[in-house]
Amino acid sequence: MYSEWRSLHLVIQNDQGHTSVLHSYPESVGREVANAVVHPLGQALVTPSVAGNESLLKTDKEVKWTMEVICYGLTLPLDGETVKYCVDVYTDWIMALVLPKDSIPLPVIKEPNLYVQSILKHLQNLFVPRQEQSSSQIRLCLQVLKAIQKLARDSSIMARETWEVLLLFLLQINDILLAPPTVQGGIAESLAEKLIGVLFEVWLLACTRCFPTPPYWKTAREMVANWRHHPAVVEQWSKVICALTSRLLRFTYGPSFPPFKVPDEDASLIPPEMDNECVAQTWFRFLHMLSNPVDLSNPAIISSTPKFQEQFLNVSGMPQELNQYPCLKHLPQIFFRAMRGISCLVDAFLGISRPRSDSAPPTPVNRLSMPQSTAVNTTPPHNRRHRAVTVNKATMKTSTVSTAHASKVQQQTSSTSPLSSPNQTSSEPRPLPAPQRPKVNSILNLFGSWLFDAAFVHCKLHNGINRDSSMTGKYCSRNMLSFFPFLFFLNLSYLQD
Repeated sequence: MYSEWRSLHLVIQNDQGHTSVLHSYPESVGREVANAVVHPLGQALVTPSVAGNESLLKTDKEVKWTMEVICYGLTLPLDGETVKYCVDVYTDWIMALVLPKDSIPLPVIKEPNLYVQSILKHLQNLFVPRQEQSSSQIRLCLQVLKAIQKLARDSSIMARETWEVLLLFLLQINDILLAPPTVQGGIAESLAEKLIGVLFEVWLLACTRCFPTPPYWKTAREMVANWRHHPAVVEQWSKVICALTSRLLRFTYGPSFPPFKVPDEDASLIPPEMDNECVAQTWFRFLHMLSNPVDLSNPAIISSTPKFQEQFLNVSGMPQELNQYPCLKHLPQIFFRAMRGISCLVDAFLGISRPRSDSAPPTPVNRLSMPQSTAVNTTPPHNRRHRAVTVNKATMKTSTVSTAHASKVQQQTSSTSPLSSPNQTSSEPRPLPAPQRPKVNSILNLFGSWLFDAAFVHCKLHNGINRDSSMTGKYCSRNMLSFFPFLFFLNLSYLQD
């Protein structure tokens, strides 16, 4: 999709904007300087003086020197108040792009974009996991993420360069915490939902204000593929793509097409000022942001990322067993959630939309119970194939038997049909797809390869050999995965004209 564009992964890795000159000095020197410089700034924010909250820093030189110290201070242990004061100062200063106030130095107010770009790079240091597991680090990270949300939502003067630095900052901190194997009770597990939620929300806002260039989309796709072992990543992606789909269908097929209803909280993720062309472009790119969701059925693929490989080698240099990583045991449920999201999208394009419990699988429609007389052929007349039919006694006999069998099946389907949904009663109406639905090739081009791959997960081919020997059954529930062949062929039956 982005093969002709370069990734920014190496640009992110080689960027040294998060380092300070104090890193060249002994640790004790850096700590003493940071404590001495940052404490007066932090205390001035919480304890107004007689002159008010006017900043202590007056010149550009003073501000830049102080920022070198704050940058180093963000790397210190969390046993004192220094890191907290660093966060307080920086979250106050970045508001120069929203609403300048007296506590912000005048040089920052005059050149807010330039200074905020440096501040964002410095704040990466806060998200590096510490040896000690501390709730204070989680609290400070949340403080920064909330400030970033406010900045992206409310700033009207943010330059394109600042938006790009902001997107790279969010990609970097997500990659720092979400790319390695999940540690139970660790900071990544606590922040995953907020991290990916803020990234996607800010990305959507950037699409409205200054649409990201292809290298940014390519980099995001590559990085998100490394975080898919976190349930929150698939959950947030599913919410965003469903909200975008709801908007897309509304203007693509008009008001007569059945609406695809999403929760108000999810719908609010899409900026109301995003125009139709932007929605369409963003929708297609977000659809592929997760890469191939069927990869989630294969622990070998998910664990082949660089951060996993780093931890696969123990002290002796011998690789560890795959099943030693608890996060991989959640892949069946993550895979199920991803494919359920794809199923919802297919249903939406078919014009089938009904409320569904968040914990229940998609509600399929029982094809056998539909009255055949109401079927509508949506294929244009000039494209229909005219087939010659030869009638003889044998075909008449076969037709009679088939008709009787179909009638019998139709009578039994309400109580015994294998196509009935687990959360659907026999009395529920089973809606037909909308007559204005897209043609078969349109939907299969979008979702066909994923549905086919999902349908054949853990299935044996005719030669008796597994499709992929690395897709080991011990990581997946057979009951769960058996749902997808049914899901695919049910959707396919709707696509046929």
